[in-house]
Amino acid sequence: MNIKCIHVHCTCIHYFFYNCTAVPNISNATREEEVSYEGNQTRSSEDWREGRRIVELDVLATGLRACLKCGLPLQLGHTIDIQTYGLGCLLKVQCFNTICMHVNSVPTGKRHDRVWDVNSKLATALVHSGLGERQANSFLSELNIPAFSYKLVSARLREVGNVVEEVAKESTNEALEKELAAVEQKKGKLVVAVDAGWQKRGSGRAYDSKSGHCSMVGPETGKKINYSVRSKDCRVCSRAESRNESPREHACYRNWEGSSKGMEADMVIEMVKDVQSKGCTVAALVGDEDSTTIGRVRANISNSIEKISDRNHLKKILGNSLYSLKKNHPVLTVKIIKYLQSCFNYIIAQGEGNPEQIAKDLNALSKHPFGDHQCCSSRWCKFLSNPKSVFKSFPQGKPLSGASLQKSLENVFEGYAKNSIKLSTVGSTQANESFNRMVSAKAPKHVHYSSSGNLNYRVAASVAQKNTGHRYLVNVNKKLGLSPGYHTQRLARLRDYQRSKQRALATTRAFKRKRLEKKAKMHQKLASAEVREGVSYQTGCSLDAAISDDIQSIPAPVITPEYLPLEPKTLNDSCMTYFDVETTGLGRDSHIIQLSAVNSQNTKFNRYIKPARPILPQASEVTGLKFQNGKMYHDDREVQSIGISNALKAFILFLKEIHNTVLVGHNSKIFDVPILITALEKNGLLNNFMSSVKGFIDTLPLFKECIPNQPSYSQPKIYNTLFGELYSAHDSMEDVVALRRLFEKNIT
Repeated sequence: MNIKCIHVHCTCIHYFFYNCTAVPNISNATREEEVSYEGNQTRSSEDWREGRRIVELDVLATGLRACLKCGLPLQLGHTIDIQTYGLGCLLKVQCFNTICMHVNSVPTGKRHDRVWDVNSKLATALVHSGLGERQANSFLSELNIPAFSYKLVSARLREVGNVVEEVAKESTNEALEKELAAVEQKKGKLVVAVDAGWQKRGSGRAYDSKSGHCSMVGPETGKKINYSVRSKDCRVCSRAESRNESPREHACYRNWEGSSKGMEADMVIEMVKDVQSKGCTVAALVGDEDSTTIGRVRANISNSIEKISDRNHLKKILGNSLYSLKKNHPVLTVKIIKYLQSCFNYIIAQGEGNPEQIAKDLNALSKHPFGDHQCCSSRWCKFLSNPKSVFKSFPQGKPLSGASLQKSLENVFEGYAKNSIKLSTVGSTQANESFNRMVSAKAPKHVHYSSSGNLNYRVAASVAQKNTGHRYLVNVNKKLGLSPGYHTQRLARLRDYQRSKQRALATTRAFKRKRLEKKAKMHQKLASAEVREGVSYQTGCSLDAAISDDIQSIPAPVITPEYLPLEPKTLNDSCMTYFDVETTGLGRDSHIIQLSAVNSQNTKFNRYIKPARPILPQASEVTGLKFQNGKMYHDDREVQSIGISNALKAFILFLKEIHNTVLVGHNSKIFDVPILITALEKNGLLNNFMSSVKGFIDTLPLFKECIPNQPSYSQPKIYNTLFGELYSAHDSMEDVVALRRLFEKNIT
């Protein structure tokens, strides 16, 4: 069947605007589909030349071949009227024989059971392409083709949808037979991968989608052997409930009343039972670690069903753990984290079926980045064969350092080593994730399809396409009694060939290497652009920082500060001001939550600051500071808090009250000074601050020289050693008062 568009010149005003002054009364209409042209699906126009039409040339030529009354040929130019039925239409062509003058009805396309083939294929196209009625009508209107009504396409969707579901079910049955044959050939057990998807994006807090779907994949064939859909909504039932009426007879697709999170377990149970009803025994499920599906499956079906973890989700969980460490250990860059994830993948892949080897290698992985390769294996560590190798992903190619970081990594990998038995047998739900992406293309998440059968049709189309390729459209057309379509078959073969070629190429080593190189190059380019542009988009940046109106010049590079000694004369003429900060954590990117100072004249400064990020539990436990519901608490007592910008401005005013100020802090060179300088720079106050301060003094090296051979040089320990007293440490106000006393005692 050849379907082509014929352009006819427009010579008169569109019928739609013929009676535009009459405003239709739609006060009783509740949905768009209840409003139609003159109450039916046909529309006549006085001028058939208006716009474009979709025409089957063979059908049109046959209709114009002869007049039904006199047998003389008809001419298209003698058309006197047109009746539109969706994308199909009837041309009213008058015989040019002056004796006959019979008006013939000439169709522009084939029909089946009084239904136009083109309208049925339109419904199939909507399901296959992921378009809705509005998008399709927008497309057609730009081509100047008459739009179709929602009521018409709904009827055709029901006709087509049932057939699509039938084709999908046949494909899953065929896929199950192939999977069982492959399992039997290997003399193994039936293992299936399951994963669910929802029609609303979860933000991390809201999981309230009205519908969800789940697929079951056979790992041997990669085909979908079963699927299921859950919906909490039905348009007809909801409308009847809102009117306190009984719903009319309809095909209701509402089949779930529980929470959205509970859909996955219920769908998996249904699919496992369905597979077992066909004489197959499911031995194990491959799934992620995000739900309690396996527990419910064992409770409802069999305790003997095993759970196999998904390797990609395990890698993702490891990444989340490492990124959480990055807050306290900034040296853990994205590149280093990716490297550790790759090593983890190598260990899991090479240790399949050998939990002892995996446990040993994971314990070695916590030491490997620090240059300790005594426990490493030559299977994944190149340093054993070439000790002069460098870490390409590490700064300057050198191993990491730091006992605290190493201890944190040991804790992370120790947890995985304890689950080495589970890690020795892993599977993949990548085929399920790929299916979920296809469903989201055919049923976009921003469109609500789950209140009717539309969602089920689109999920079924995804199943059929995954199992049989694009040629499933040909099978749908045949079952509908329609012509397969030459161009439909041609494009289906082309798309399936392209997909098979792409799949074969994606598994090659060269392609994977090129993909990684391209990704690394893109990441480097992005990082360089962000450095040149400065802060352009960041959470709360317009609240926390002074926004520059200079968007033309490239910001100067960040230069590592150079520490210069203070001249003795400067010290003699200076006023010492002792300062301390409490922060949200121990990392260099922590935010100040308390800033305190006291000068040599005993003038005190203390401000509590609203944090721009959560206070870590460890920091809160040490400092006694908490920030809840917009309020700051110190030792469970509410204290007044202000923004960081106002606090820093007040601090600068405090420093300007006395000339030639030198700030004194304990171990401030490592922590307090960088934190303070970063906060001042972000808020555009660094230059103002530098004009008020002559420099800094770190008391740690001073105390080491004045009080040698101490087991610890922490400020509380030194204070207790010299004065035999304790004070409330980690309260920055108490710290600065104690520091002043220590400094003046050692100086004098």
